[in-house]
Amino acid sequence: MNITKTEIEDVFIIEPQIFGDHRGWFTETYSKTKFKEMGIDINFVQDNHSMSAKKGILRGLHFQINPKAQTKLVRCTKGKILDVAVDLRKGSSTYKKWVAVELSEENKKQLLIPKGFAHGFLTLTDDVEVQYKVDEYYAPECDRSIKFDDPIIGVNWGVDNPILSDKDMNAPLLEDSDVNFSLKFLVTGINGQLGYDIVRRLKGLNFDVIATGRDEFDFTDKVQTSTFILKEKPDVIIHCAAYTAVDKAEDEKDLCYSVNVDGTKNIVEAAKTVNATLVYVSTDYVFDGEGNKPYYENKETKPINYYGYTKELGEQIVKNSINNYFIVRTSWVYGTNGNNFVKTMLKLAETKDEISVVNDQIGAPTYTIDLAEFIINLVQTDKYGIYHGVNEGFCSWYDFAKAIFEKSKIDIKVNPITTSAYPTKAKRPKNSRLSKDNTDTAALDRLPDWKDALSRFLAEIK
Repeated sequence: MNITKTEIEDVFIIEPQIFGDHRGWFTETYSKTKFKEMGIDINFVQDNHSMSAKKGILRGLHFQINPKAQTKLVRCTKGKILDVAVDLRKGSSTYKKWVAVELSEENKKQLLIPKGFAHGFLTLTDDVEVQYKVDEYYAPECDRSIKFDDPIIGVNWGVDNPILSDKDMNAPLLEDSDVNFSLKFLVTGINGQLGYDIVRRLKGLNFDVIATGRDEFDFTDKVQTSTFILKEKPDVIIHCAAYTAVDKAEDEKDLCYSVNVDGTKNIVEAAKTVNATLVYVSTDYVFDGEGNKPYYENKETKPINYYGYTKELGEQIVKNSINNYFIVRTSWVYGTNGNNFVKTMLKLAETKDEISVVNDQIGAPTYTIDLAEFIINLVQTDKYGIYHGVNEGFCSWYDFAKAIFEKSKIDIKVNPITTSAYPTKAKRPKNSRLSKDNTDTAALDRLPDWKDALSRFLAEIK
């Protein structure tokens, strides 16, 4: 059997091999083993067979909502049809888009339509017979239809007045339907600042989300990772979890490597198995911090500490192992769920009248709520690659501290000092300016200005 991708990911054309001679022909229309070899592991439970007497009959658009959604394998065994699949998965890069394929007794093509899609077909000849497999039984309470000519979807059927059933003629528009399909997201590191806000935002958008920490599975364990992800079969994995103790990493190299390199490799391999899109959250620390210009996304990486080195290796694993990936580098993150620079400054101000803060390291403070929004918008596209997810504008840690106190109306003296006057175990890059060229090329919104983000964060934690 040959499998051909359509314009919509996960919708496939299946072409069985035909064996013929002067007597006729033979073909295998379905083989569980061969389908599994092609990466299609579906447990079909029922075969259906319909007959349409006239040309111009339109059946659709039909589907069953969760929890009884169906995968369909459709073929036309007599006559000819235009078979249509419509993506109803919220969050998909092809949401509300459709694909149409001609199926006939001559071409013997089949269309594989996964869960989360509406299906319909138009007869192109008289006396049409259609047969299809489903992986879920008919459930009247979950049976739904959408108007065949819904303008938001805009299927080009090629007919003005198709022959319809009463049910299809009176079907609702998509905007009036209770369709409940969405991409399934798996987020690692939910106890961290970014993972927490990504999960919160996904749930607020009514996406299907699996929030994971160490209690769910240990991603440094290959077997645990594979078992969990194979069971859940997410469409998108947002890998936020990481070893981020920059100074301790210089002493705990084995642990840092295990989490940031081996763990990432386990996540990537499992993502490939279920054909999930992967988001790998990386860092400005993959660069050496030289110069004073923003680093472009394709700039050669050159980390100057062990933490940055392991995140660079993680990036390389992602880039070299999987096609449908997003690498999102960020910097100086802060959010409500965890410790960060903003909270540290506010805590110091409770007991000190004067503090010293480094003034020769420049970057972009990034609010995790804004970064979460950016990542969720990004994965709803198919514009894979490397992105820099940071709030607009640049400042030093000194500037950042001053802004924190000014916006909080705290009277404290802040002294600027050099990096050399504040030695740390791990070397820090002085220049963490990150370019957003790929964001602009993808026509995505940049994150808001860092000062605006800081004001919103301070209001949130009051």
